[in-house]
Amino acid sequence: MLVDDHPLFRRGLAELLSEGGLFEVVADFDDGTDLLDALPTLSPELVIVDWQMPQLDGLTLMRHLKQRDAALKVVLLTASDDSRHLLDAIQQGADGYLMKDTDPERILERLQAVVDGKLGLEEETLLLLARRLQQDHRQREEHSPAYTHKQEQERKQAEALPAAANTPGGSTPDGAPALDRPTTTDWPATADWYEGLTERERDTLKWIGRGLSNKLIARELGISDSTVKVYVKNLLRKLNLHSRLELAAWVYAHPLTPASDGSRAPAKDAASAKEAMTRAEKESLR
Repeated sequence: MLVDDHPLFRRGLAELLSEGGLFEVVADFDDGTDLLDALPTLSPELVIVDWQMPQLDGLTLMRHLKQRDAALKVVLLTASDDSRHLLDAIQQGADGYLMKDTDPERILERLQAVVDGKLGLEEETLLLLARRLQQDHRQREEHSPAYTHKQEQERKQAEALPAAANTPGGSTPDGAPALDRPTTTDWPATADWYEGLTERERDTLKWIGRGLSNKLIARELGISDSTVKVYVKNLLRKLNLHSRLELAAWVYAHPLTPASDGSRAPAKDAASAKEAMTRAEKESLR
């Protein structure tokens, strides 16, 4: 089923889906209210919803659909690249979030992935999500008591140093090189987050980055599914995240690759990050 208040786009999408041979469009609507009225008699497997509609916006419509049938797959289509919309949609249960200017073949691929139980997101959208999570994390940290205390300590240290010592590459009056002032980052420094995890939590994070389900992670680690769930909850708490999807996006921003000593450390190259997120995307995140 499709719902979009732009007739030309709606008809074009219906044509694309039908001609592809993978989908049968049972109905299309220009208003979410009409779709809700027809839902009981049509029993669709997948509903594609426009984000911006005059009567009932896509996010609200998705919530209504999920309340009626939690197993129903709902994908939001949008022309907006607002990361807040993306995060809201995923946190509230969207099975996919696609831009309207996505290549038609990619739209078909992502919709089929959703039907197969995977998450329908483009790589660019995943990067947008990761950046949004970075921003949210930075804002939370900047308003935390620990951050305020740290800033106050840095201010006092800076005031106690000679003026030249506050200049990167400068020197103190006695000729000694000055130390650059500490800087903050969007995410916790490697030592802050990685050293705070147990070995099992690190292993779990590694396998999440490769797209494994809890059941498969349990098999790899030789433990029970319930124990893996405990590790996932611990990771969410320690990394200050709220869902498995956010965790996967976090791994995208901090992909894990083998270090020379056999431990796990963040990857430094974009190719490794892309590979980690691609594998994570294969798992249907809840």
